[in-house]
Amino acid sequence: MPDKTTIVINGRFLTQPITGVQRYAHEIVRALDDLIDRSAPEVEPFSFQIVAPRKDLIHELPLRHIDIRHAGNLRGHLWEQRDLPAAFEDGVLFCPGNTAPLSTLHSDQPVVVTVHDLSYLYFPDAYSFSFKALYKMLIPAAFRRADAVITVSYSEKAAMLRYYPRLSHKIHVIQNGGLGRRFMEAAPQAEPPADDEEPMLLYVGALNPRKNPQGILQAVSLLARRMKFRLVLAGGGSKSFQNKELAIPKGLSDRVELTGQINDTDQLIELYRNAACLVFPSFYEASPLPPIEAMACNCPVIASDIPALQERCGDAALYCDPHRPEDIADKIQQVLGSPEQAEALRRKGALRARQYTWEFCAKETLQVITKVLNMKK
Repeated sequence: MPDKTTIVINGRFLTQPITGVQRYAHEIVRALDDLIDRSAPEVEPFSFQIVAPRKDLIHELPLRHIDIRHAGNLRGHLWEQRDLPAAFEDGVLFCPGNTAPLSTLHSDQPVVVTVHDLSYLYFPDAYSFSFKALYKMLIPAAFRRADAVITVSYSEKAAMLRYYPRLSHKIHVIQNGGLGRRFMEAAPQAEPPADDEEPMLLYVGALNPRKNPQGILQAVSLLARRMKFRLVLAGGGSKSFQNKELAIPKGLSDRVELTGQINDTDQLIELYRNAACLVFPSFYEASPLPPIEAMACNCPVIASDIPALQERCGDAALYCDPHRPEDIADKIQQVLGSPEQAEALRRKGALRARQYTWEFCAKETLQVITKVLNMKK
């Protein structure tokens, strides 16, 4: 039997709060572990190992077949740049969180990096100076030196090619999955709302300007006198983003709940299942998780009319103009005021959600890694 090639997974994501990038890493690792458990042919040529920091770990992964090895004493990007490359000598390095160690990129070791988006270039005012400075060094190195770059939608690849027009051959598109089957089976079913209960509008995502949470608040302020509702904003900020607090319109404070960052998936599923609709009017996305997660939970979705969301949601969402709060308000009123339209969105959403699985994402990633290895021979 020929020796297996080791895929070394950059485990820095285990030290970070769970936003979309970290959820991607968690889910693809779990999917690989499931494939190993089923002896899937795609994993047969490989062995797998996660290398993670010793310090600041905030997550545990209940894996059956993939070992987690802790190495080094540094933190954050310093750990990634210094301790990670020193922790292994052979194999393919897979970095699921945008960045990779420069020394490995400049070596003969195969490196595959998932670059989720280039939003720090598209929306520079939304990010801190230190974050932009670091990414302006690390991301170009990943594009130029990695053997392959994975990104999460064709619309994002097209945007990347405006900055890296000669690297089309190196950029591979693999859509994100949705909610894993284990979560859907384990999470409790939502209780039907009481007749006199106010419908809940839900937003899930980081509270940063490109996600447009302020636009949601402006939209619901237009609806406040016309209908009953409560708005739940589930998400947190980040030190990577400029600190711009949301301005809750006058008279809405008793209708708006800020939950902060939610890392518990069962809690998130409960919110989706109890929501009258997900309102997701981002100015920009690459391959967002919340719309497909909501669809999997039978929650109607209102999404902004932008290329990545059209690619992701198809005909299963009601689209709005994110630049016009009155249009967002109109779409919310349509869903809340028409049980027939809400039910049609639930039905289409459930079908759409089945198209996106983390197993498919994991298998496609292994195909990219296999191509890299074949090119290295």
